[in-house]
Amino acid sequence: MGSYGMMKMFEICVMGFWNREEDWPKWVKLQTDQERKEGKRREIISFTPTVLGRLAYSLDLATAGGSSWYRGRAWDWAAPAILNQHAQSLPRFQFFLQSLVFLIRAFLLVDVCESILASRTWDTTRPQPLTGDGIPMLMQLVFATCVCARTMVGTSFTYTFFGMMFGLVMNTPSTAFPPMFNRPFASRSLAEFWSSKWHPIYRRPFHQLSSGIISLFIFFSSSSSQKTRILARRDVKIFRSIIVFTLSCLLHLLHLKALPTDAIHPYPSFFNTAGMKFFLSQPLGIAIEVLFVRPFTESLPDRVKSAVRRGFAWAWLLWSGRFFADIWFARGLLDHTERDIIYSPVRGILKGQWRID
Repeated sequence: MGSYGMMKMFEICVMGFWNREEDWPKWVKLQTDQERKEGKRREIISFTPTVLGRLAYSLDLATAGGSSWYRGRAWDWAAPAILNQHAQSLPRFQFFLQSLVFLIRAFLLVDVCESILASRTWDTTRPQPLTGDGIPMLMQLVFATCVCARTMVGTSFTYTFFGMMFGLVMNTPSTAFPPMFNRPFASRSLAEFWSSKWHPIYRRPFHQLSSGIISLFIFFSSSSSQKTRILARRDVKIFRSIIVFTLSCLLHLLHLKALPTDAIHPYPSFFNTAGMKFFLSQPLGIAIEVLFVRPFTESLPDRVKSAVRRGFAWAWLLWSGRFFADIWFARGLLDHTERDIIYSPVRGILKGQWRID
């Protein structure tokens, strides 16, 4: 939450100065299914230019994350998953039940993942406890999948709980709390996974920063040959991914550096090797996807094309996810003392260990 707040302040108070007035964030009306099918443009909702109107605009921009606290609207820069929500908010009790079912499923998934991860004692004195301890590749992929699933559910759990309570107690519209993740396991490519399926917490500030850097690059290369300018436009997706993941890498390394160290959790330097491998391998994967995988599969039948592209994306995510898991193990974030649950149905049924001590 603290990280989100800092990035949001940076986005609004610093990056906002780079935008022209016509580029300032705007409310747009959520559309019905029929309006989307007809291709109608989204209606812009203006705010009242009074002190209270500007205050409402500012608070909604700073806290809503692309959706809006007001019914039937969202921000024009929000992710497609938010903008394409149905305009009609769910009834209060239906939203409560839907959120409650998600929390129960999330609890069971975390229990399964933690039970698998607790089946092994991890040597956290190693800089890479998962990839550097002689564990077979298949088991590395299993453990890495559990760490990533646990991370995804952990990010969504508190968010969903507060959304459920806001909806129940204050009748906040369900559109103010769209799902944190947009079905990431249905991603058709690596670029889609990171650009529209994973959580959007840092997406807008990183996108704005990368746009500013790309604009400067194009400006300073404008005196070069026409070929250079064409290449800059063609490779903008790759260039943006390099900038975004470099910034994300630095932000996460700062978080890790702030964690305490001890004899069994040493942290030798700021530039954590596992962290850099994970974050900086993502733009490499996107470059391979854009330059080789997509052109190679373009002429294939649709089902084969989709299968090959999905296969590459998930193979890359699972392979690089091992380095992400290394970070969590080495920094003690998955120690037995770090518990997300107190009672375990899985370990209770299998081992008779219902309470996790």
